[in-house]
This record gives sequence, structure tokens and C-alpha cells, in this order.
Amino acid sequence: MIRFFIILFCFLSVSCKPVDFNKPSEKNETKYEIHLDPIVFDVIRIRSSPRLETFWYETMPSFIFCKSSGISRSRASQGISYWRRLGYPISNIQYVNDAPECHGDVPDGTVVIRLIDNTIAIGNNLAVTKVYYYRESKKIIRADIYLISGYANRARLIEHEIGHALGWKHYNRHLHIMNSEYDNTGHDSTGLTYRRYQELF
Repeated sequence: MIRFFIILFCFLSVSCKPVDFNKPSEKNETKYEIHLDPIVFDVIRIRSSPRLETFWYETMPSFIFCKSSGISRSRASQGISYWRRLGYPISNIQYVNDAPECHGDVPDGTVVIRLIDNTIAIGNNLAVTKVYYYRESKKIIRADIYLISGYANRARLIEHEIGHALGWKHYNRHLHIMNSEYDNTGHDSTGLTYRRYQELF
């Protein structure tokens, strides 16, 4: 019996060693190291969706396509249809041979698609969109889309510029419609639905 208690005592003294919880184990150290670099997750989060810089409040603008811009009626229609499929309630569209709006007289609540002139610095861009808005509220007043006649009917170009006229910034995801590099654009419209547009403003 005494021998049994001696054996039991020895077993307990070996198996019940005190544990120093202040000393991290290798396993705990590994988990800690994984969380040392959160900047990677921040970058993914920041670039996860397109950003809305300015917006049209309550109602969508009227769109006036000037024939002199070089864009065809069918491409104008395709450009509008792209955004309609995303839920944008764009209803007032005109395709005109000539109008005061095509020469600079743009009323509020309107997006005019016109031929570029020598007052616009286009650089190496295929098109330029100028958005006029209230600085404090970010609400858009009107917008002008300037096209180079020879490039006006390129695939995805007018869809991209209408995106800017609606307030969307560049989003450099490969094959996204709002990619800043024309050769990298595609028909990916991730993050551009009208429902999300409304949520953002």
C-alpha cells in the first residue's frame, strides 16, 4: 500500500508541472506573427469596390448626344443601355444634329456628349469628362463628355465616360469598365449598381 502511494506521488509530481503562461509557446508566437502585417488586408479592403466621387441627387440627368461628336446613334444607345441594365433610371435621351447645348450652352441637370475643341487639354486620353458640382454637398450640377471624333465609337469608351458623368472614379481592376487604361477595360461592372449608388450618397 505504501509502495502504491509512493508510485502515485512520483507520477503526479512528474505530470503536474507548473505551466508558465507568461512564456508564449511556439504555437502562440506563430499566431502572433500572422497578425503583425494588417496593411495587406487594408489594401484589399480599400480597393474592394469602386468609389463614388460626386453624385446626382434624386433624379438622373438628361443626356444629349451631339452628332458632331462623331458618336453614332447606336453606340449612344448602347452606352445608355449599359447603365440602365445596372438599374439607373435614365429616361431623357436626345440624339441631335445640332443644338445650343452642343456649343457650350449646357443647362443644369444635363450631360452633353460633344466634340472636343481646342479649349480642352486632352493629353493622351481618348475622351475627357468634366463634372460640375457643389463643393460641399458633392451634388452634380451638369457634366460634359468630350470625344475625339475618330475614337468616339470605340467599344466601352462611352460607357466609361458616362460612368464618370454619373460620378464614378477610376477603378483599376482588370477588365472593369472604369479602369483608367483603355486596353485594360472590359464589361465588368462590379460595384456600380444603382442600388449601391444610392447607398453611397
